[in-house]
Amino acid sequence: MTTCGDIGIDGRTFPVSALEGRRKAKADELQLEEKFYPIQVRQKDKAGRPDIDAFEAMLGREQCDAGFFVSFGYTQDAESEVSRYFKQTGHRIKLLTVRQILDDQLTHAML
Repeated sequence: MTTCGDIGIDGRTFPVSALEGRRKAKADELQLEEKFYPIQVRQKDKAGRPDIDAFEAMLGREQCDAGFFVSFGYTQDAESEVSRYFKQTGHRIKLLTVRQILDDQLTHAML
């Protein structure tokens, strides 16, 4: 994962199998051989629809078809917006909670 300042992206994950559909690097980026999925992190008890709307706009600017959004929790409007966005565009936003990430890390540490 890399970090990207505050341009609406807090990090990027580069899937190994995503060689097709890659985009050209911008002037301030390294040219990587794979497309990326942006990661946005909000330090809020519940991220809301405005947070998701801003993330959707960034996905469009960066020509990404999927991304990860991390928060402590989500409002019902935020979850509904993710579903609406997928139905309209086919692009996916995976909502993750900090608890889910920690539980997953603990599970892997125990194995």
